[in-house]
Amino acid sequence: MNLTIDIGNTNIMICLFSNQKKLKSYIFNTSNLCSKKLLKFLINLNLKNKNANIIISSVVPVVTKILADFFKSNKLNFFYARDLIKLFNLQTNMTNKKKIGDDRLVNILYAKELFSKSIMVIDFGTATTIDVLDSKGVYDGGIITPGIDLSLKSLQEGTAKLPLVKFKKIKRVVGKNTMEAIHSGFFWGYISMIQGLVKKVEIEKKNNFKLIITGGNAKYFLGAFRNIIKIDEFFNSKALNFIISTYLKKTS
Repeated sequence: MNLTIDIGNTNIMICLFSNQKKLKSYIFNTSNLCSKKLLKFLINLNLKNKNANIIISSVVPVVTKILADFFKSNKLNFFYARDLIKLFNLQTNMTNKKKIGDDRLVNILYAKELFSKSIMVIDFGTATTIDVLDSKGVYDGGIITPGIDLSLKSLQEGTAKLPLVKFKKIKRVVGKNTMEAIHSGFFWGYISMIQGLVKKVEIEKKNNFKLIITGGNAKYFLGAFRNIIKIDEFFNSKALNFIISTYLKKTS
């Protein structure tokens, strides 16, 4: 039994796996996190009796420490994703490997395992990220832009009259009222941005790429881009499960 914990700036995604099968998933809001509630939840999972192996991927050090202290005090077996990634010898052209986010490394490593090369992983999370696996299977680098929900919140907070709206798919480009205009601007705006960036990367690298779409808003982009080979909001969790499963096989 494996427990994957993906700690993002917006949400904490926790998934329980048996081999490659995802049994259950749970989401906690990071910014409104009540540590007591989270720890009580983990206690109720009865991880010790399930002999669970735990892997943590995190971009929020404070939450990482809370969980690490809890697992240590309860003598539960846990690993940091960043430590296990080193065993896979992922080649990269990035100049400062230590500052690459766990989530980006985990995603690209799993993409390489599944599809080998010429892949872009597009993650619609707190930030919208595009990571590039080149024609040789090398992690070539990526692009980071503001995330959808973060941008919607910033628009509402930075204006006097514009409302906070929930991201949604919309057919019409030209909105007939303020709400429709915002929905259109964000849905079609992000599609146009991603299409443009993918095209520019393909021109720069002189290569065609397949696309993996993940993150909390991934489901809205079904059919939005050409060359999509996978849309999976649990891609990062499945990647973590792959990493810890592979590590345990190598060390058993």
